[in-house]
Amino acid sequence: MKKVTAIVMTMLFGLLSANLYAAEKDAAGCKDHPLIPRMPGYYILGCSNDDAKSDVDIIKGDTTETIHLEGKSMALLYRPQPELKTKPSETQLRGDFENAVKKQGGTLLGITYGQKWPVYKMVKDSKEFWVVLMIKSGEYFTGPYSYRIIEK
Repeated sequence: MKKVTAIVMTMLFGLLSANLYAAEKDAAGCKDHPLIPRMPGYYILGCSNDDAKSDVDIIKGDTTETIHLEGKSMALLYRPQPELKTKPSETQLRGDFENAVKKQGGTLLGITYGQKWPVYKMVKDSKEFWVVLMIKSGEYFTGPYSYRIIEK
């Protein structure tokens, strides 16, 4: 009987530890925007679909420009899957995101003051979009990122 109990307990702990590292599922009601592919090994933690209307100061080289962002907006927050062995560095994530936007015909307009978030502009099917990549920078970067895409 002790042997059976030991086997059952071992199986139970094995299942529990497997669940601790199981892949996270996307938040209910959230899905990727068709223009921006998801970074491999990430899941959607949350999303929102609020209209956007704001003036944003962006740095373009040595100058600052104010752009007006207004339209239908979608924001997505991504986190790396727990079992992802190596998370990208902040520099890698920024580069991979920019490459994905450029593949869709997007161009960098500049970066925001303060947070230094890149702002991109893209046109697809005669529609104009702005994309703002939002990353909490710094030495404690752990892999999450979000972006807001605004359809003019």
